[in-house]
Amino acid sequence: MLIMSFLFFYWLSFYSGFSPDKEFTPLLAYWLPCLLINLFWLLLFAVFGLYGKWKNTSRFDELISVYKTITVGGVVFLIFSFTITPELNSAKLPVLVYWASLVALVGIGRVSVRSIQRGYLLKGVGLRYSLIVGTEQLTTEMIQNIKLAPALGYDIKGVIITDNNSGMKTVEGIPILGSVKNLHEIIETFFISDILIAHEFKDEDEIFELISAADTFDVDFSILPGPADVLAGRMMFNQFYGFPMIRILAEPMPPWEKNVKKMIDVFVSFMAIIMLSPLFIIVAAAIKLDSKGPVLYVQERVGYRNKLFNLYKFRSMVVDAEEQSGPVWADKNDSRITRLGELLRKTRMDELPQIYNIIKGDMSLVGPRPERKFFVDQLKKKIPYYQLRLKVKPGLTGWAQIKHSYDSSLDDVREKLKYDLYYIENMSLNMDFKILLATVFVVLGRKGAH
Repeated sequence: MLIMSFLFFYWLSFYSGFSPDKEFTPLLAYWLPCLLINLFWLLLFAVFGLYGKWKNTSRFDELISVYKTITVGGVVFLIFSFTITPELNSAKLPVLVYWASLVALVGIGRVSVRSIQRGYLLKGVGLRYSLIVGTEQLTTEMIQNIKLAPALGYDIKGVIITDNNSGMKTVEGIPILGSVKNLHEIIETFFISDILIAHEFKDEDEIFELISAADTFDVDFSILPGPADVLAGRMMFNQFYGFPMIRILAEPMPPWEKNVKKMIDVFVSFMAIIMLSPLFIIVAAAIKLDSKGPVLYVQERVGYRNKLFNLYKFRSMVVDAEEQSGPVWADKNDSRITRLGELLRKTRMDELPQIYNIIKGDMSLVGPRPERKFFVDQLKKKIPYYQLRLKVKPGLTGWAQIKHSYDSSLDDVREKLKYDLYYIENMSLNMDFKILLATVFVVLGRKGAH
């Protein structure tokens, strides 16, 4: 559709009569501009989230997304296209028609694909494996509604009945698979991607227990309207074929911001490696001269959705610092910290090797700091909502890091969790830039660990 739009643009410019005084240019002369322009559109569509997962999005809403994206790109195209191809300076009307043809053709293409997808869903092809958790009455109503709207794309593999006192085995012909306590195994066994909640929760601890049981899986949660005060700010109201649902733990960042955040992570990390390489060499040499042992310290941490990864730091403690004590937080005036290590920790330079973790995709520039599995397992039990930190990618710096020092006790962790949850609730590029800027002042002011 992009190529067809460009060919239409070329025809308008040289064959339609709109620009009779224009000197004719063969089509082959435009192969490079065509390639660059189409790559521009592909990148723009990706940034605006048009290549993300398609779930219950109406075709009209998709047309609106296409229109907005192409309009933004059209403004950019008008500014730069004449610079790339000066001979098109007089082709203002064809450029306008080119924009309209993009909206029409790309829109038609997308609607056609979505219509085909919808047709397959109606035939039972491509359904998402789903699980319903709720009371018997509400679960029965939800199953009946889903059966009336097969285009929703749910393949209900089973249900969990929270008030199953009669010992029944099925609901509307769908098997009861167990209880919330074995939700983890059910998700893993049946490859569940969507959990539909049909339960009127009396308090937030109930819904928290449910969500916590699935915290290691990439599953979407939707809930029947009712407990609107639960997890305030993380809900997204949807109407699916007249069937009201609320998405909980919805992503606060729109797709285009998430994609821009990823690109910034990679770009800034590569630039940092190039610019800071002399500093890395100096720090590495200083560590070798200051104490025995390797320059880098590698430690397993828990990342996005409980994924384990190796985190890299400049070594700031003596070798085998935890051999006697086991996993513990560094304390003020900790004897295990080397002379140079104290400076590295105060200036946060010990964290710089994690730029490599960002390039690998384990971390982001901004996000909650990753913690060791030993502590994560303990903190999940002691601190409510702690695992919500694992719903986003960990960061090199974060809101908690600029507001608080290194963890040295459980109280510190509780305090920093408040900042981490605030960041997760309010994630945006604007907030990321604010945190990065504040981190610079924290480093310059040497407000790191004592």
